[in-house]
Amino acid sequence: MTPSTRRTIRTQSPRTSILERRWPLALAALFLLAWIWRELYLQRLSHTVLAGDLTEDSRTYWTWAKLLVEHGFLGKNPFFLGPLYPYVLALLRLAFGDSIGAVLQVQAVWGALAAVLLADAGRRLTRPAIGLALGVVVALHPMAVFFDGLVLMESLVFFLESLLLWWIVRPGNAQHSPGVLLATGALIALIAEGRATAALLLLPAALFLPPWRSQAAPAPKSRARLARSIATLAAGFALVALPVAARTWAVSREWIPFTYNFGFNLYAGNNPEAAGGFNSITQTQLISPVGPIREDGAIEADGREYLRKAEGVTLGARASSDYWAMKAWRWMREHPGEVARLWRIKLGMMWSRREYAQIESADEFALLAGPLGLAGIGSFAFLGTLALPGLVLAWGRGRAARFTLGYVAVTTLAVLPFFVVDRYRHHLIPGVVLLAALTVEHAWALTRQRDARRLGLLGAGVLAGLAVTFAPGPAMSARKFEWGLAFDLGTRWLERGRPDLAAQSFERAVRLEPRGGAFARGTTHATERADLYYNYGLALRALSRDSEALAWFERAVEVAPDRAPAIHALAEACLHAGQAARAESLYAALAGKVGGAGLSFEGRGTRAAQQGQLDEAAALFDQAVRADPNLSDAWGALIRAQVQLGRLAAAESALVRAEAAGLPLPSLHAHEALVDILAGRREAAERVLAQVPESALASDAVLADVVQVARRALGKAR
Repeated sequence: MTPSTRRTIRTQSPRTSILERRWPLALAALFLLAWIWRELYLQRLSHTVLAGDLTEDSRTYWTWAKLLVEHGFLGKNPFFLGPLYPYVLALLRLAFGDSIGAVLQVQAVWGALAAVLLADAGRRLTRPAIGLALGVVVALHPMAVFFDGLVLMESLVFFLESLLLWWIVRPGNAQHSPGVLLATGALIALIAEGRATAALLLLPAALFLPPWRSQAAPAPKSRARLARSIATLAAGFALVALPVAARTWAVSREWIPFTYNFGFNLYAGNNPEAAGGFNSITQTQLISPVGPIREDGAIEADGREYLRKAEGVTLGARASSDYWAMKAWRWMREHPGEVARLWRIKLGMMWSRREYAQIESADEFALLAGPLGLAGIGSFAFLGTLALPGLVLAWGRGRAARFTLGYVAVTTLAVLPFFVVDRYRHHLIPGVVLLAALTVEHAWALTRQRDARRLGLLGAGVLAGLAVTFAPGPAMSARKFEWGLAFDLGTRWLERGRPDLAAQSFERAVRLEPRGGAFARGTTHATERADLYYNYGLALRALSRDSEALAWFERAVEVAPDRAPAIHALAEACLHAGQAARAESLYAALAGKVGGAGLSFEGRGTRAAQQGQLDEAAALFDQAVRADPNLSDAWGALIRAQVQLGRLAAAESALVRAEAAGLPLPSLHAHEALVDILAGRREAAERVLAQVPESALASDAVLADVVQVARRALGKAR
């Protein structure tokens, strides 16, 4: 059936004609459905312990945007993560303030618009009823709703990918004008600034969108026309990509066209412990020191500190990526069979019915905040099953359908060298939806024609799709999920100052562990277990159950011997328990761990202060903050030591440095009061002391003690 025949059939169908005439109204209703559902989900989410939490990449993006607002949009570092989302976040923060809720409201809007764009693209590619039906599926697609409710780039990039497909489908099979090609190249570049592998979408764009031949023009003119079309596409791409690359060159003097995470991610997906998903490549060490993010570009996640401490190499941004890539290539050359096996697993994971969580778990959010969307027909199992026959059908359906085929192929293959997680697979959905539309339309046409033979072939294709999406693959057990849920909830309660609730969750996680403690082998799960035991120890310490806390810190260090926070916590617990020699040994070991040098100096300084050796303590605290300016406790201890020694100038200098390093305001004001008292500035001390909120004292015993000392010195003890 030709496209012109299909158009005639649609014109003759009263039902289709009515929907076509009222299409704008249908799209408006679809937008409202998608937007209202997201609003209801955000309302439910706001009443859970999950609300407002920023973990891992979410925290990086949010703080990066804050740094851009405060210090200028040029920044000063190359990009380890894609810059698109943090720069858009910065604009949203300028418009709406520092409100995570406001950002999620905006994401709900463009998430709803993505459903509208894909519905209209489906209409243009097939017929209105099919476009609208699949638009409803996207509107209520659980993973789309889930990512619209997180501070991650997936929501924005999904919208741009939907816009790209709509933009290409919009002209139908008509020749794309130079303006359309220019905009297409620019849109692909914009998506690539979110995730660099999207630059590969230039391949299907160059293959399927320009005219490859013209019957009305001789071959030389056709080739020249083709060359101009591809050049126009490339020019649109360069309009966006080159200024960003030039900016990186200006701030770093390194040629990094997009990001420098290629080597890191390549090794994360190809190493002795790789299993298809993300796994730790820094053994049981941290990737970088723990503390507030003070640099743009997400450079704290690039692993260079690990390379310096563990492998003895100090590298620039581009060189670190090359170093990780070299390690990956070496392993891949030595284990070709394992690489082939891994890539087969990852291909299956990309088209599996399962979602492989990385930053946050959709199942956890659904459990606590209610349903994310439609079960069954809203799942990847449904869409992926229908999309596989669409891969074949798309080839004979013209430029737009062939580009959609190329989009899905490139998005799938671009992930295989790395690792598969839900965030990466999510970007298949826009293309998969349109391929599913082709399958549904073909099934409808064959049913009306009563073509049993071809309908049987299509049914076989659907069954093949079902076999692919339901094929065996990596899966998390229900018990491991419950373990992770209890661990995560405990961590969130601990961060909210509820160690009692945190301890209950951690106890549940420990009870769920199998004999021996480990659900899986390898350093990735070892770090998970160590972090559970460490956090459990912190909760117990906050509840004054010190001996139990010490035991759990010991277990954390036993499981992950190089985890700096756990070693530091164990050393502090030993010092508190009177095990000074053991504490000193642990402090010495800390110096060689990622994020441990500053903690080592801080711990030894604490011990010196307890022994009354204030000169030595002040020197050690100074070394601690020079090694790691994020150590707020060390800054406070340094200022207090200088005040006790009567060194006004040194105390004032430390206070200025602490403020520049970002010492939290309550602590800064309390220590400023001590310095003012030493200087005889009584009124100034009273003013800054009044700025310390009482709520901060309840959650910080050291701060409360500092304020109490200052008040006594002012004759206002309470």
